[in-house]
Amino acid sequence: MTTRNRQDSHRELPIGRRVAQLRVRRGMSQQVFADRIGRSKSWVDKVERGVRTLDRLPMIETVAAALGVAPAVLVGRQAQRTPATDATAAVEQVRTALANYDTPSGRDGPSSVADLDRQIGYACTAYRHAHHLQLLRMLPDLLAATRHANRPAGDAPAALLLVRVYRVAAQVLVKLGEPHLAWLAADRAMTTAAGDPRRTALAAVPLAQALRALGRGRLAMAAATTAVRPLDLAPHREPGPDDAALAGILLTEAALAAATCGDAAAVDDLTGRAAHLAATYVEHHLTRTGSGRSWSTSPAR
Repeated sequence: MTTRNRQDSHRELPIGRRVAQLRVRRGMSQQVFADRIGRSKSWVDKVERGVRTLDRLPMIETVAAALGVAPAVLVGRQAQRTPATDATAAVEQVRTALANYDTPSGRDGPSSVADLDRQIGYACTAYRHAHHLQLLRMLPDLLAATRHANRPAGDAPAALLLVRVYRVAAQVLVKLGEPHLAWLAADRAMTTAAGDPRRTALAAVPLAQALRALGRGRLAMAAATTAVRPLDLAPHREPGPDDAALAGILLTEAALAAATCGDAAAVDDLTGRAAHLAATYVEHHLTRTGSGRSWSTSPAR
């Protein structure tokens, strides 16, 4: 194979494989490489195996610098088929949508609570499957339609829908390295929650994630633990599984935030509380129903 053919073959490799090859050639372990780019070894492994996409231009530049190559060496011909700028443009459209305070009018698309619920469920599914670009493209219209459904503000079902949209927007923005914009979306969710315990708990999850991504571990821990308190989780109340699941998620987020602060005592306390909560409510449910079948602890939508 000629030198030119070898170069062409290298460019055709998936970007993760190129990262792995260049890393190995430079004698770096995954851990050493992860330390140099400020990521975890697990993140590097997922990128190299193609489980996680590497399509954000700032991250591509960081990885390329650590490997001692130009960004173009990493993206190769793949950049012509799937430009890294696609995600950047989509994020900017979400930014514009979040900055729009006007009441939308005359928009096509779903308007009923039922239709919006289905659309938001689809958006959450896209997030869970890491279809980030697809989700980003959905968000501007979905934000506008859901804000419109929440006019006048205060309708409980519509407010819950809007909290959910802001929540998934904040979460995907954290994933894509946009913590400041994620913080804005999470703050909007908290405002929309209007003090309702369950809506506030839903909104506090991405708020804690955004604050943690910004290096504000103490604030993230406070936001998560504060949102747990209004959820009445006393065993005699027999709350639904969603409230217990939300409390568990918030306690876990608080523990992650405590870990970023190096507060081992808080991590142990918070994870212990989450484990105790799970055990208590499973036991309570089994006692109440007299069966071995427990409810699902999947996060509330």
